[in-house]
Amino acid sequence: MIKLRDLTFKALPFTLLHHQLLTVKCEGMHRVFLTLLAFGALHVPCAQAQTQPDLKPVASERLLMPLFPSGWKEVYRSRESIEVVEYVPTDQSATSWQDKIQLQVYNNLNDLPLDAIQRRTQGQNRNRCTGVVEGSLQSGLNNGYPSAFWTLGCRYIKSGEGKGSGETQYTKAIQGQSSLYVLSRIWRTPAFAQDGPEIAIESVNDGVAFLTTSIVCVPKSEDHPCEFESN
Repeated sequence: MIKLRDLTFKALPFTLLHHQLLTVKCEGMHRVFLTLLAFGALHVPCAQAQTQPDLKPVASERLLMPLFPSGWKEVYRSRESIEVVEYVPTDQSATSWQDKIQLQVYNNLNDLPLDAIQRRTQGQNRNRCTGVVEGSLQSGLNNGYPSAFWTLGCRYIKSGEGKGSGETQYTKAIQGQSSLYVLSRIWRTPAFAQDGPEIAIESVNDGVAFLTTSIVCVPKSEDHPCEFESN
């Protein structure tokens, strides 16, 4: 179980050098690459690499998620002006889940302030929650791009999907060269009070590591390098 005061990212430095982000071994790890490239093959060095989610190609930049959890499946996809893709573990479903990863891609939009995205998610959370928990915005650079991290908690969902439950969300946003990416790790739990949501600390640590190592990169770029490229 984690406490509400633990809904923070302060334990890890948010501004990270790109070579610190991907110092991970391939053994026992699945790589997922969301390739936003109209044409061209993507080289994946790990034998365990999962199938690449097929997002609409819009630019030469790519979202790399090297610590995407093994055994998760896509359960939702929307290709409107804001693309949304959602994943849950194989033993959960789109309507009955406790763990979720949500990716939002604002295509051809890289000038929207990241704090505006945070305020939008806070407003949505306040509308459906009794007992809102909000972490402060933390900003920095991630692989050379402006990035931000924040946390949200909902002690009791009062309406809509998940009514009667509690929810905790860790979110990382990255302003890429052409698009804006909002990546969230979400936990749905029983409603909770001051003692915090019932989330195993191992799950929290895995979620933080997943978000920390996820980057936007540009092939052959020195400023925004893709670590998986061959020399």
